[in-house]
Amino acid sequence: MCNATSLEGILLGMGNPLLDISANVPEEVLSKYGLKANDAILAEEKHLPLYAELCDKYSAEFIPGGATQNAIRIANWILSGKKATSFIGCVGKDKYSDEMIAICDKEGINASYMIDESVPTGTCAVLIKDQDRSLVAHLSAANNYKLSHIEEAKNWAIVEKAQFFYIAGFFLTVSVDTIMKVFCHAAEKNKVVSMNLSAPFLCQFFKDPMLQVAPYWDIVFGNETEAASFAENNGY
Repeated sequence: MCNATSLEGILLGMGNPLLDISANVPEEVLSKYGLKANDAILAEEKHLPLYAELCDKYSAEFIPGGATQNAIRIANWILSGKKATSFIGCVGKDKYSDEMIAICDKEGINASYMIDESVPTGTCAVLIKDQDRSLVAHLSAANNYKLSHIEEAKNWAIVEKAQFFYIAGFFLTVSVDTIMKVFCHAAEKNKVVSMNLSAPFLCQFFKDPMLQVAPYWDIVFGNETEAASFAENNGY
């Protein structure tokens, strides 16, 4: 059986760290903002009032998240090993990033954030209706991740130590160069790469970068809607 020392740094996730603003909502809120019950999109100008509305009217919960960071937190809990997982992404310098750093430290996750002081930490509205959830991500700082950050010696050491990599498709909208550098390393060192399709719109509007990184996938995750979108947009 592996001990905590041997598990240290075994899994690295890269993605968009966001503060999840989660609330149960009626159907009219989805209709008001043109949202589907089981979908994930990037926020447009018309969606920006949604975040305050969730806080003011629907008893929203604030949860450090983002798709990849959520997965890494769960994986770290399952592995029950201090620093078994690492996470890389970009945040602002504010109370939301302070909270995320504190929680990752408490949970034993090695979070190495790029800090962009010019913009706030990203947020994600999580609208829960019955068994479905609709996600509206306002990336903000998360959208500013740069390849140069992972090329820093302390961060590349995290990549070299990891044996498994997990990235949500949302990161395709941010830094394909970073994904390719890490995936090429994984292929060279015979490490395991997993990716999540994450949302139907990524399979459609980010088809080219998705196909660019697809040859490196060992494991791919996706629900029925995402799989159908991937198939439709690739002629299957």
